Amino acid sequence: MRGAFITLVVAAALASLSVSPANAFCMFGCNPTEAQARQIFHKMMKQRVDKPFKIVEFKQTMAERLEMHATGEKGYEIFFNARVEFPDGANLECRPEEAGKFPEGCSPSNHYVTAPRSSDPPGKQYIAPGSTVTFDEEYRFYEDAGGWKGPDGNIYSQ
Repeated sequence: MRGAFITLVVAAALASLSVSPANAFCMFGCNPTEAQARQIFHKMMKQRVDKPFKIVEFKQTMAERLEMHATGEKGYEIFFNARVEFPDGANLECRPEEAGKFPEGCSPSNHYVTAPRSSDPPGKQYIAPGSTVTFDEEYRFYEDAGGWKGPDGNIYSQ
């Protein structure tokens, strides 16, 4: 009897491998990774600044699984800190004028974020040459048939 149960479990595992090798590997619950969050952070930075930058530190500080009770949708959040150097600065056209006024389309906020949310500072943000900016953010991923949908709209899987 016990042998039949083990055979059944092994058969089920092998059957899942034939369906989707990537998902079968994660049949016990793979989650988005710090490396994937860093990849998204790099991509989002490129969308927000117009000059070269260097990520000198990226560290996951916490992660948690989520379930939206109203929809049943499953999610996963990765919280992280990052430090980014801007040798040439960024968005230099947004440098504040003498009176501290910012040009049209530029944000006076010095709170820097990459995760899309409704509280984003509107407009481009000036970053002075030689600056290092610290980010304290979280990215939310949503479960998808192919893996996890990241805040950049792409699907990530192991």
